[in-house]
Amino acid sequence: FYSLTRSPKRDVTTVIWPLFTWIDDRGKKYREWEGPWPIIDIARGEGKTTTRFWPLFSRAHNDTLESEYYLWPLYKHDRKHTDAFDRERTRILFYLFQDVSEKNKETGAERKRLDLWPLFTWHRDFNGNRRLQILALVETALPNNRGVERNWAPLWSVWRSESNPQTGATSQSLLWNLYRRDKTPAMRKCSLLFGLFQYQSDPEMKKVRLFYVPVFQKRGAADHPGK
Repeated sequence: FYSLTRSPKRDVTTVIWPLFTWIDDRGKKYREWEGPWPIIDIARGEGKTTTRFWPLFSRAHNDTLESEYYLWPLYKHDRKHTDAFDRERTRILFYLFQDVSEKNKETGAERKRLDLWPLFTWHRDFNGNRRLQILALVETALPNNRGVERNWAPLWSVWRSESNPQTGATSQSLLWNLYRRDKTPAMRKCSLLFGLFQYQSDPEMKKVRLFYVPVFQKRGAADHPGK
């Protein structure tokens, strides 16, 4: 029914929890009124500023964190920022739509991810590598999970494209490699019907395989330096 805590830096009074709680945090420099928690929460001060009337809206911030939502869980936005790092995330209906941006302020490198469940997931890492996958059944709820991306995503992804700007390599795959294309600055490779038709081109040779049997082969200029 009643709880009272007193200390040099923090006082807390609670009456019939969670109906009413009053906090005076002199160490973190804020005062907070909750009643009933977590529906209503109001805090004011240098260390914390919050206005929440759940589920209608909420806004809270301090020196490094910002958070807000409207008609929870329809729209939610969070941000964390320090001198070295900045991270911002926007979500609609939990993981139906998600937009995440991260930036290393010291190096200027940025990472970004977009998800629209279950249609697609797209992300760019700090090195600039990009990946797009169409049909993403669990990737939105389990972001950056290498095990899911490597072992399970190939089961349901109907289109996948990747690019590496540092090496110039790109690849595309449709319907579990029914069509696949790989490209680097020195090589191009294409296959259809799960490899029944294959074409490859590089500075040394161009060749075609049909039903895995070579049917065409032509040497390139690299083998004929006089030409």
